[in-house]
Amino acid sequence: MNFLAPWYIPVLAAAATIPPLVLLYFLKLKRRELPIASTLLWRRSVEDLQVNSPFQKLRSNLLLILQLLILILAALAIGEPVRRGSADVEQSMTLLIDQSASMGADEGDGQTRLSIAKEEALKVVDGMTTTQRAMVITFADRANVLTSFTGDKVLLRRAINSITQTDEPGRLAEAIQLAEAHSTPIGEDVGWGSNRVPQSHHLLFTDGRLSDAEKVAVQRGQMEVVSIGKAIENTGIVDVDVRRNYERPEMLSIVARVRHFGGAPANRDVSLFVDGEMKEVRSVEGLMPLGDAKQLGNTGLPSMPKDGNEATVTFDLLLDRGADIELRLSGKDALPADDRVFAVATPPRPITALLVTPGNRYLRDLMSAMPLAKYEVWTPDEYEKNLDEKLIDVGRSRYDVIVIDAHSTQRLPPGSYMFFGGIPLIEDVQRGELIERELFLDWDDTHPVLRHVAINSISVFSWRKLDLPPQATTLIESSSGPVLALLNEERHQFLLCAFSFFDDKRELLNTDWVFQEGLVVFMHNALRYLAGASTLGQHPPAKPGEAITVAAKPGRSTVAVHRPDGRTEDVSVRSSGLVSYGQTDRVGLYRLETGIPDQSERAVNLTDDYESFIAPNQQFRIASGQVAAGSGSENLRKPLWQYLLLALGAVLLFEWFIYNKRVFI
Repeated sequence: MNFLAPWYIPVLAAAATIPPLVLLYFLKLKRRELPIASTLLWRRSVEDLQVNSPFQKLRSNLLLILQLLILILAALAIGEPVRRGSADVEQSMTLLIDQSASMGADEGDGQTRLSIAKEEALKVVDGMTTTQRAMVITFADRANVLTSFTGDKVLLRRAINSITQTDEPGRLAEAIQLAEAHSTPIGEDVGWGSNRVPQSHHLLFTDGRLSDAEKVAVQRGQMEVVSIGKAIENTGIVDVDVRRNYERPEMLSIVARVRHFGGAPANRDVSLFVDGEMKEVRSVEGLMPLGDAKQLGNTGLPSMPKDGNEATVTFDLLLDRGADIELRLSGKDALPADDRVFAVATPPRPITALLVTPGNRYLRDLMSAMPLAKYEVWTPDEYEKNLDEKLIDVGRSRYDVIVIDAHSTQRLPPGSYMFFGGIPLIEDVQRGELIERELFLDWDDTHPVLRHVAINSISVFSWRKLDLPPQATTLIESSSGPVLALLNEERHQFLLCAFSFFDDKRELLNTDWVFQEGLVVFMHNALRYLAGASTLGQHPPAKPGEAITVAAKPGRSTVAVHRPDGRTEDVSVRSSGLVSYGQTDRVGLYRLETGIPDQSERAVNLTDDYESFIAPNQQFRIASGQVAAGSGSENLRKPLWQYLLLALGAVLLFEWFIYNKRVFI
């Protein structure tokens, strides 16, 4: 048994009440003298009169014993006694509270898993002793420390009550790293000496659906998992793609994948909304269960959907403008966050391109064959000397793609570039020695740029070695390094080809690719990929927790961000002219006042199969460390003071009975 109140409180209570009670039983009874006829009937009173001192000898008295017992029980109750449950809680506790999307599942009676987790965490705080301290960490895609270690229960309760729901996926690793970093103070001894820092007891409140859990290692202390939730039925939209027809850009195609994660068959409708107006409804019937309801909590999510477990829904509509697109599942299930997905459809606009070349009829013919709205050809000298207004508009390139042949430049307004035999003159990008007659060892034919391109049939005589930063993505590789690579730098996107169509003297052909149909396919893929949203049909959506990065109109220092939950926040514009907003914790449309047309909205969607699988994970495991199953406050210190008060009342009732019996006998 332990006490929540300081030790001196019950001691002072006992010292203030027990001595006066005992003193009352020592005092001599003083009676008024009266003449009576006989003293034979008052023998007991005569005995009292024989005492001459103010105090008498303390006799054995049942009433005194009962009254002392009452005072002792009251003093103990004031001390708030508790007893330990099955969990041996250390002096330092780390409360890790999962606020990921699956914790928003409805468990009935208006409670979500997060609200239940908060209640359990509050019970732990209420059960803390004065020698204990705790810290609160919330986590989803990222982890946040709400309070460092403290014994202030008011502060801990305030921190727990402030936790809000997010739609981000759950990741445990960062939360454990923060917990262990805070429980190992710098410069303090963590050994077994007298100055040993107590290892923290990690209390994890979660439904167990954490995709990185099996990679997490707990190196200090023990983790106790408090399993939250029982609901299993959920159907969600787990993927969406919005594209414009390449031949008819005014036609918009919307494809969504609907998957069922429950233990019973499901029928749902998918509704299409354009700028808030419902346009069409598709029925999805007979979605098969993911598994037996009793087994879902003991199995992981299958990597491949089972037959009948998912359905694809397609909408085709004529839309010759930009619009807000929303797909919405009918009905209600446990998790509302994946019942809606959003997209920002861009206006139909064919690609505009600029070719910079000292003279290359093959590239000219290729560009002429592409379905481009605008296509111009400049020499390298014209590119370097033309006025900015011919190349730049609203702080970025006037052209969707600039193709540069056999030329390196540092004149790079924000935009997309394709280099053949040249490089952008930026930091970390260099051309090295001449490489001759090497074979291509590997290539990524799954990437959109190389799709349906026969790389193994290409012969190249020579190229210059490319030295690129680590973030570059290699698409074609030889034994000497990358031959074709993608590089994203702030507001720039570069597709770098190490070889040109001609040799360095521009007298001989350097490759036979110019005679193959694959080059036409490559240029088609590359132009469309680099042009991005202007041809794909939508601004690429983000997932909850991912940062949104857009360009702002030159001259703006801040941009207002209007969130889907109704709040508005101001974000500073970086020196590069970009705005990044990372607090994308809820699904929906984020509106940014950038001042640039078609750059004002971005969609955030929870398209995550793992997070939509909401059945609580009863087989929760981590890579290494001590893990124990728990059930919240039931495994922690349990209060005993209410039982002491019941005992006090019983003794008081018995004392009253004895007293009255003596008086009336």
